[in-house]
Amino acid sequence: MMWFEKIKYPIIGLAPMFGYSNRDLRLKSRQAGADVVFTEMVAAEAIIRDVGKAWEMLQFDKEERPVVIQIFGNDPDSIAKAVKMIDKKLSPDGIDINFGCPVQKASKQGFGSVLLNNPELSGKIVKSAVQATNIPISVKMRLPSKIVKDIVYFVQTVKDAGARLVTIHARTQTQKYGGHADWELLHKVKKSFPDLMILGNGDIETTQDIKDKLGNLDGVLVGRAAKRDFKIFSELKRVKE
Repeated sequence: MMWFEKIKYPIIGLAPMFGYSNRDLRLKSRQAGADVVFTEMVAAEAIIRDVGKAWEMLQFDKEERPVVIQIFGNDPDSIAKAVKMIDKKLSPDGIDINFGCPVQKASKQGFGSVLLNNPELSGKIVKSAVQATNIPISVKMRLPSKIVKDIVYFVQTVKDAGARLVTIHARTQTQKYGGHADWELLHKVKKSFPDLMILGNGDIETTQDIKDKLGNLDGVLVGRAAKRDFKIFSELKRVKE
């Protein structure tokens, strides 16, 4: 069984946050009640060059499982090589591809949310990862636009490439972390993918937020609220109870 098939609905997990989703926060989040934790993103190129800092960021304790390692890059071959190395050395529960980072540096270097503008390349990246391992590959993305068919097209592309789970941050690239996270768009997208695990992300602060925003989705990932206080997972898991 894949990691997400072992978790009681809805999934409530720690989102990947660069500089924050480290071993300490991941372990505390799991102890507080998070169902799954994602690592901060690490460059595929740094992994295949065997950069010590990159591998240090990827290390995890068994108490963190299920743990999903997130990587980023824009070259399918590099992604495949990195996935093979991660599989061999660490054997995490999942590997996640970042299509959601909105910062300017990511855009200039051609990775993160800028890849939402290139579904074909994004599909090749996911397919290369899927073919490199038996570990389930997932995707974290933002809204390519506020048009449902655009979002559906991107999700369909990565699904066809073999992604088994997709997390959607309900903001566009240009919104970054401001403005309104549009969960209604996520609900509309999910209707097109009843057999694909789709998690929502953005502005989950309380149990009431999950009740109001979850809708037909399979779960949520919590970012900034967990960064402020990991104990939020103790409250959020009451939704299951």
